[in-house]
Amino acid sequence: MHRIQSFVFLAVFIAVFSANAQEQVVKIWPELAPGSEGRADQEQWVEGREVSDVYQPDLTVFLPEKRQLPSPAMLVFPGGGYQKVVMEKEGYKIARWLNEKGIAAYVLKYRLDRDEALRDAQRAVSLVRHDADLYGIDKNRIGVIGFSAGAHLAGNLVANHQDRERYDQIDDVSSMPDFWVSVYGAYRDIIRDTDNTDDIPPAFLVHAGDDSRVSAAVSVDLYSQLSEAGIPAELHVYEQGEHGFALETDRGPAVTSTVAAWSNRLLAWLKVRGIN
Repeated sequence: MHRIQSFVFLAVFIAVFSANAQEQVVKIWPELAPGSEGRADQEQWVEGREVSDVYQPDLTVFLPEKRQLPSPAMLVFPGGGYQKVVMEKEGYKIARWLNEKGIAAYVLKYRLDRDEALRDAQRAVSLVRHDADLYGIDKNRIGVIGFSAGAHLAGNLVANHQDRERYDQIDDVSSMPDFWVSVYGAYRDIIRDTDNTDDIPPAFLVHAGDDSRVSAAVSVDLYSQLSEAGIPAELHVYEQGEHGFALETDRGPAVTSTVAAWSNRLLAWLKVRGIN
């Protein structure tokens, strides 16, 4: 009887939560984020699309209207060069798309100091896994997807997930994602400089060959590092697409075709790996 009541409660909670998913913002720290004590709040938003001078990190939760429980989940790390966080194009839009595919999504607004951003990413994954039952997700199918600087953050996370100080019991929960997706990411020797690669999860890498900001050679090199370490990985480099294409479809036929290709390939990869 108790199990039935618990399931009914969970189903009702998810139904109500899904109706206003983008409005559900969850603090990842119960008080001020470690290291932010004494700082002034100078956070600035531009028309709800991007944010700079991030003061306190949080997660915006998107739950699909239709999905099989427990469902997979992905934390979304938008880009912005560690100068801002592009919340709409590389965050909310990605989350809505994942919801359409039956995947729960959590968009991370992270602090812009790289060390603090890593700490926020670690905390966010641990929190999502800690509360997996509450949101009806599978704690063994939690991934991260990052764009540009967010992809760097994703790589930094998988390479340094254990490098943190304990804040409370949530930090006792693993912050290592079960898989990770890197889209036009900027990283150097993330895997090569890691002492232990045994637990690094499978990766899906995307880049455009004509990227003028971050050379596609960076993702090619990362793929080589993963391959040398025996880590399953899939790499897609498209001739055209430039930087920052995300899921935009209004930047000309080359970008539109790139978007369609990588997003469909990601869905196929998730299926092959038994994630979705």
